[in-house]
Amino acid sequence: MFSSFEIIYKFSLQLLLTFWILVWSTCSWYGVELVFGISLWQIPTTIMGTLLAVVSGVYFYTILSIPYKLSRKFDTIKDKVALESYKNCEDFQKEVADFIITFFNYPGANVIGGNFHFNGCEKYIYNSGEEITKFKSDTITKFKLKSGKQAVYIPIKIADHNLGDMLLIMEGKTLPLFKSIMADFENYFLDDQLYHVLNSVSRNQNK
Repeated sequence: MFSSFEIIYKFSLQLLLTFWILVWSTCSWYGVELVFGISLWQIPTTIMGTLLAVVSGVYFYTILSIPYKLSRKFDTIKDKVALESYKNCEDFQKEVADFIITFFNYPGANVIGGNFHFNGCEKYIYNSGEEITKFKSDTITKFKLKSGKQAVYIPIKIADHNLGDMLLIMEGKTLPLFKSIMADFENYFLDDQLYHVLNSVSRNQNK
């Protein structure tokens, strides 16, 4: 089921996509007429302009859809945190890692592996030959690896508490927007959930 917010958000994106295609089609038609006058080139140019608008529009629609899709799909993990279903930190860490690698498979935001080190957990490494300590930074930082791939380092903090970090291995060129997306993911989704898990595990161990 979609929430009312998601329905409104999707409708707004679809409206924007329609407007984008109409503008490109109109500009293609009248642009040729303005430059060359009435011409047979108007038809193929308009078709090409429309196709370009559709392809680029669908891509932007997909990227802009990430926030509400992320919120909906991550909700399962948040529910398990609230129910204190995670008996140890490693289970939570692996599920978050698998979620990130599975979810972010978009052109320009394609995560294929990474190093995950949450406080109190054994390190979890998937499809990465890198050592996370080489990339330490106080902020989310993008690096170019010797292999030609890119990596994004993400520290995890809540208030003054350092909760761990992640190094995401990327396939292909990474959009600058991806850093902002991951900053929001860390700030609005991950840090408080990790903090709850660490406290929950600690309480259960002290019983």
